Amino acid sequence: MCRASCSLLLLLLVVMGGSARADYTVYQLPGTDLNLLLEGTVTYHAGGNATHRHPRGSLHFSARDIDVIKIPTPRAIYGQRLREVRNSDDVEEVLELAKWALRNGMLKESKSLLSVAWKIDSTHERLAKIAGLMRYINRPVASDPAVEKHARDYVGGESMVATRSKHFLLLHDANSTTDETTGKTRAEMRLELLETVYESYFLTFAFNGVFLRPPTKPLEVVLFSRQADFLQMERRLGGSLRQAAGFYLPKENISMFYDSGTSEQFQILMELDRQLVAAREAAKRNRSPGAGQLIRFAKTIELLIDITRESEDVSTVSHEAIHHLAANTGVFPRDAAFVRWVHEGMASYFESAKLAKWSGVGVVDSSRISYYRVLEGDPQRGSLEFIVSDLGFLIETALGNQLPAYGQAWALTHFLFNEHFMELMQFYKKLGEIKEHEGEMTVAILQERGDNLLSIFDECFGDRAQLEMEWRRYMRTLRTDMERLAEEGM
Repeated sequence: MCRASCSLLLLLLVVMGGSARADYTVYQLPGTDLNLLLEGTVTYHAGGNATHRHPRGSLHFSARDIDVIKIPTPRAIYGQRLREVRNSDDVEEVLELAKWALRNGMLKESKSLLSVAWKIDSTHERLAKIAGLMRYINRPVASDPAVEKHARDYVGGESMVATRSKHFLLLHDANSTTDETTGKTRAEMRLELLETVYESYFLTFAFNGVFLRPPTKPLEVVLFSRQADFLQMERRLGGSLRQAAGFYLPKENISMFYDSGTSEQFQILMELDRQLVAAREAAKRNRSPGAGQLIRFAKTIELLIDITRESEDVSTVSHEAIHHLAANTGVFPRDAAFVRWVHEGMASYFESAKLAKWSGVGVVDSSRISYYRVLEGDPQRGSLEFIVSDLGFLIETALGNQLPAYGQAWALTHFLFNEHFMELMQFYKKLGEIKEHEGEMTVAILQERGDNLLSIFDECFGDRAQLEMEWRRYMRTLRTDMERLAEEGM
């Protein structure tokens, strides 16, 4: 039996028939240290078994292997707040709830609140600008044969299928089988996610008073159904992206992904599935008395694999889509200097948690905050100076693990985005004016570059020591979304 010290957040925040509370199942996979957290509805049965139901199917557990807790769903909290703001006739309160809904993955509800606010006061200045933005991005961009040709020529994808949405061109070799839960093909599901990220990106900035100009051409995305084809493309690019499940290429202005799970948790489940398949077939042949229970457990593992694969894809696609959007909306111009913590910090801030669905903006993911805390007390690698000078990814890569650097970049961006938004936009603008260095990056050049980044940062944010203390206080109060929702619903 596989053993690993890891945890996987699988909070499936879905509509639950108006129920005000959800069952959260904490499940430890027998024989491992793998803990899974799922939202759904739990039913206990005679004999010590339990069934956990969620949109992708039913999971069967031994009751002794699970702990069940109940907290309010985001949708229930939204419903309560919606009644309050409708009675207030206050546009600002409605817009604040729309912003909250967007952060919690309820894009449709967030947009519907704009209509509520419009009925209250259509002359409200910020609301009028948001309405103008929505009219603009609701119109599909014009088709451009040159865009499809560029994507095909670059990946050698003459046999790949091109599928369009309002703002994306997806080149893919995925089959046309529809998902049993959504009724959509893999390509349609990816385009739907990309469009959700697209709208959420523009609305997030708009709710904070910044109105970005949408691209005028379809954004090019390539989805490989086979990891081998993806890795062949990665080798063509020099092999520097071997650990990536997806990437964005600024020069070519293309995002690429493959359709599969990549996490350690996924690999553990896959290995367990292989063992269970063998055990199940042996039990059938030998007509073992426990064959029925083994078969149910095997089906549960298969479903967890499906959830994990979808979760990995959603997380990766949303992360790289933000790189793509930032480069095409003027936030990080494609010809500007690539400041790793800045780019990865924003992509991580918008990245969906591994929930098998879009989870919203600014998610406090347990893995990100855990990696931030790994270096929180380190006087050098965890310092604001070290992060801003962009040495984090360089050092952590040399040490063999970039995840702590991602955690630091995410944490600092989360703080600045929520507490110093306009200063952060000023900082981004100044960085966009710096051109990328051409040639070898020597130690002297890296030092000069780091000093320049710190100088620009101080110019935008002021006293760095004071800001770092404020950041640490902010991070100490930050909670995972499950903890936050439980508190907000009390």
